[in-house]
Order: sequence, then structure tokens, then C-alpha cells
Amino acid sequence: MQIDTKFQVSPYLLLFIIIASQVGVGMLSFQRNVAKEAGYDGWISVLLAGMGIQILMFVMYKLVSAADGDIIHIHQKVWGKYLGGLFSLIIIFYFALISLSVLRSYIEIVQVWMFPSLPSWIISSILMLLVYYIISRGFRVVVGICFLSVIFPMLGQLPLFIFPIPYYHIDNLLPVLDHSFSDIISGIKASIYTMAGFEVILMIYPFIRKNQVSQRYAHLGILLTTVLYTMSVLNNFLFFSENQIRKLIWPELTLSKLIHYSFLERFEYIYISMYMLVIIAILATFLWCGSRGLKLVFGVKQKYPLLFLLLFNIAGCQFLTDSESITAYQKWVSYVHLGLFYVYIPILWLIFLIWKRSKVA
Repeated sequence: MQIDTKFQVSPYLLLFIIIASQVGVGMLSFQRNVAKEAGYDGWISVLLAGMGIQILMFVMYKLVSAADGDIIHIHQKVWGKYLGGLFSLIIIFYFALISLSVLRSYIEIVQVWMFPSLPSWIISSILMLLVYYIISRGFRVVVGICFLSVIFPMLGQLPLFIFPIPYYHIDNLLPVLDHSFSDIISGIKASIYTMAGFEVILMIYPFIRKNQVSQRYAHLGILLTTVLYTMSVLNNFLFFSENQIRKLIWPELTLSKLIHYSFLERFEYIYISMYMLVIIAILATFLWCGSRGLKLVFGVKQKYPLLFLLLFNIAGCQFLTDSESITAYQKWVSYVHLGLFYVYIPILWLIFLIWKRSKVA
């Protein structure tokens, strides 16, 4: 599958794409979910989840490099035009679902922490308008936003790792491995959905120059996000008691209230505002993947499926009206993610290898 080089990006930029795709709104709340399952041993679950993602990325690269194309191209080869199109639509549907999950979760934070009376349709419409402008400029612009979303918000996150240090309680982490193996496994499940996003490689692979060389940057990106998530969960565990962190909906935002400057009282407002760049980047990446997939399946211009997906997100936000429905939706999407990428993709890789060998024979 050949893509004109003027639409492709350098291999090292895959590092920023992977980080931008993995670091989303879940960074602000996953500490609570991990603590509920594995207690203070949750940081071990996060590390193990990162190792599992590294293995899965290796499998994905084997799949797309062997086919020299994206997941749509692979499905057409293995399953044929119609059945392959159906499987491709399932993957595309996932990108629509997870983009809605990210969008509605961020809107909830804005409404709870900043603008309680602001309707969700206004925020979603503004964000979708920005996303449309970014995607309509092409894949290279999407990558540029990913780059910015990694650099600037990370600078804003540094104080979160510095200000709590005087209040650390090292004893919180002791004794290590105080929970059962099943608890740690449950913690891994709680971490997997938060660390989702790496699956975009299935769609963007043809747009990366020197595809084989880029694999090291993909694995490096996953390593850095794993380190970031581990540092975040340790930072919260060392500051909050176990009972506290289990009751906090957004531990990271609660921790940000500790930060005060002589010229700035409410740092969390700045933090949430800067996080919008992170959300725009991840939404642009997911919706580019979804609209690109629909373009390939139905043979239409990408702007038409993009408009459909943007309207789907705006409309979907109106049905997720409270925390309970948002949480239930996120849980359902996490099951879809687990089934598609931790079960189906490895099976598809094996099937593709068998199909390729039968063609050679």
C-alpha cells in the first residue's frame, strides 16, 4: 500500500503520536480505579499493563508490516471485500466510541470544576469544530498537534510531581506485594483502558516513512507513557491514604489544588485548560483514523465520514447526561477495546500468516 511521501511523516514523530494517543483524560482519574482493585500495589499493575502493551504493539507491527498496509487493507486481503468491510466497520466503530468516551469525560470535568451551568452541546460543538479544522488540513497537521500536546501540557504537569514531595508518606507503599495475584490482575484490567490509544498504528502505519525503522519509536512511546502513568500513580499513592484515593473521582485534579503561586491561586483551572490541547490531539487522531477507515471502505471523500463522526460525538454527548451513564459507557467501551485488540488482533495475525503461507504455496 503506497502513500505519497508528501503525506507521510518522519519515523521519530511516531513517538509523539503514540504518547498523544495514550495520554488522555484517564490520566486524571485512573489512580482511583487501580487503587480499588490492587490497593497500593497498583503501580505494579500499571507496569505489567505497559509490558502487555509492548507485546501487543510488537504483534501489531508484525501484522501491518507483513501486509504492508493498514487494518482495512489487511481485512480485505484475509476476509474479502464484503466480510472484510464488515470487520473494518467494527474497528471504525470502536474509534467513534472511544472518541465519544474521551470527549464526554473531558466535558464532565469542565462542567464539574469550572462551568457547572455550561451545556455539553456547546463544549462538544466547539471542540468538534477545532477537530474538523485540524483533520481537514491533513494527517501532517494532526501529527503537529500531537507534538504540541506532548510538549506543552507536560510542562504544566511538572509541578504536580514537585509540590507534593514534602508531604510524601513512603510507608504507604510498604509492604510491597501486599495484595494477591488476582488483585494485581484486576489492577491491570483497570489500567488497560486508560492506556489505550496505541492501536492507532493499525491505521497510520502507511503514513510513516521507513515503516520498519519507526517500530523502535512506537515501543519507546509506550515505554514513556508507561513511566508517566507509573509516576502519576506513585505520586498519588505517596500523597493520599488508600481510603482517600478510593473516594476521589479525579485524584490528579485534587492534587493540583495543592499548587499555589504568588500570582496564581487556582492552578487547577490552568491545568484543565491546558489539558484541552491533549484532548483535541487524541480526538483528532481517533477521528482521523475513523474517517480514513470509512473513506477506504466506502470509497468516498474523507470529509463526509468525518462530518458524520463529528455529529455522532456531539449527539452522543447529549445521551450521556450523568456520571453513572458516563462510567457505564466507559466500562462498556473498555470491554470492546479488550476484545478487539487483546483477543481479535493476535488471532488475525495468526490467520494472516496462514493466509500468506497458503498464497506462497
